[in-house]
Amino acid sequence: MKAALFLMDRCIGSSIHGILDALIASNYTLIKSGLDPMFEWHTISMDGFAVTPINGLKIQPDYSLQQYQQLESEPDMWILPPVFHASSNYSRVEQTLIHSEKFLPVIHQHYDRGGMFLSICSGSFLLAKAGLMQNRPALMHWNNEQHFHKMFPQLKIDTQKNIADYGNIICANGGVLSYEHLIMYLVEGFAGHRIAVDTAKLLMMNLNASSPLAYRSNIGTHNHSDDLVLQAQRYIERHYTTAINLNTLSEKFNISDRQLKRRFSKAIQCSPLQYVQKIRIDRACNLLEITRLSSNKIVYEVGYQDESSFRRLFKKHMGMTMENYRQQFGRQ
Repeated sequence: MKAALFLMDRCIGSSIHGILDALIASNYTLIKSGLDPMFEWHTISMDGFAVTPINGLKIQPDYSLQQYQQLESEPDMWILPPVFHASSNYSRVEQTLIHSEKFLPVIHQHYDRGGMFLSICSGSFLLAKAGLMQNRPALMHWNNEQHFHKMFPQLKIDTQKNIADYGNIICANGGVLSYEHLIMYLVEGFAGHRIAVDTAKLLMMNLNASSPLAYRSNIGTHNHSDDLVLQAQRYIERHYTTAINLNTLSEKFNISDRQLKRRFSKAIQCSPLQYVQKIRIDRACNLLEITRLSSNKIVYEVGYQDESSFRRLFKKHMGMTMENYRQQFGRQ
């Protein structure tokens, strides 16, 4: 299986090296099992010059895009690693996509031939720009969601999964190990579960990734232009331990319930009461991380009287119980 890795300046350098390491480990496992190696690869940049990832350690590609297109054989899959960092501002995202426009015809041609794409985090922006994500929710690091919504307001994001398989398009969310889990998914699909397990053990990683929900921030963004919503957010953040309902907020800010809900939805993509829940869950996470308070005590500390109700809400939003969250992120 021939893979082509697309490189750009300010990409995530560790993802490039991590992908290659995972492919090498997969081939090694296949050989040790008495099988032929399955993967071969080339790295490609737009002009053939070395790219500079955000860590500053240059990566020299094998080919320029033009040189690679002149080769006789076509890749079975294009791998699109993160093309910008999750903390990039919106202007940086725009510049990245402008610089990648010459690559879009290659995406179209490969797709029309039935070729495969592996997209990691902000690699989904390239597929969306090429028009291939119309009916496919994109996966990415949670910090990129706002940029994606702004750039592609009609498209959807799936925050519940680590990997989404759309046939010839497979997407992975962001994070340090997302590329390894994506390669393991590919190995399991093409070489079988045994090889995937042995490769994961060789890399000393879990074959099955934990829920991505636990890693995201629950606090909505303050980076919007609606001053009334911003004031309401600040009020909620100061009074989250008290009883807050829609009527309380509407009266406080002299606006109708309907208008307040509409403005919250437009500014931060959630309702006022959902924001209250986000703040309470975020505070509960913080207490689980830095204190040894019991879980039931924490429930009351964040303003909930019904413990079972909050536990259900926490698990729904975080993908795990409060106890499991503390085990993963709390003090040892």
